[in-house]
Amino acid sequence: MIRRTIEGPAPPWAHTEGIGSGFVDTPRAALKTGAAPKIRIERRTRMTDASQKAGKPPREPPKSPHLVTGGLGSPLLWRWHITMTTSILHRATGVALYVGMLVVAAWALALAAGPDRYAEFKGLLGSWPGKAVMFGLTLSAFFHLASGVRHIVWDSGRGLELKSANASSIVIFAFAVAATVSVWGIAAMTGAI
Repeated sequence: MIRRTIEGPAPPWAHTEGIGSGFVDTPRAALKTGAAPKIRIERRTRMTDASQKAGKPPREPPKSPHLVTGGLGSPLLWRWHITMTTSILHRATGVALYVGMLVVAAWALALAAGPDRYAEFKGLLGSWPGKAVMFGLTLSAFFHLASGVRHIVWDSGRGLELKSANASSIVIFAFAVAATVSVWGIAAMTGAI
């Protein structure tokens, strides 16, 4: 490797290792001399809040919308609206469907265990609590499906305006209820439940 001799102090990029000094992310001299912490301090002082520079007290940092204003039972910082509700329910139905996979796993185990175990499992799902769980899972599946489709549309940059977001939330609720009632109505008419 050929080294050049430079008169005076060497600039931080003067080392020539590997493919060349033009491709080095962090100059070694800055790491060795402690110049990097000085740079960070300088950046912090340059990026201070504008109100601090004008002699005003610093602004209070923003709060998350789920935080309450004065403790348990006090009002929320943000008012509830339909898009917030659908966002929370999208996450909740995702968790419900994940837990619902345990029902599917129990069904597969009961099926593999033989006819007696399977009959017991069918009896459990045929009870009122079992039907309530299955109705909830059906509602969760349709709600999560519709909300997921809306998120795909949002990813394309469409439907993000306030009116269309609110309208799509109403459509999600309507679709989930209508589809669930339809599926359970068909199941009742065919004698499946």
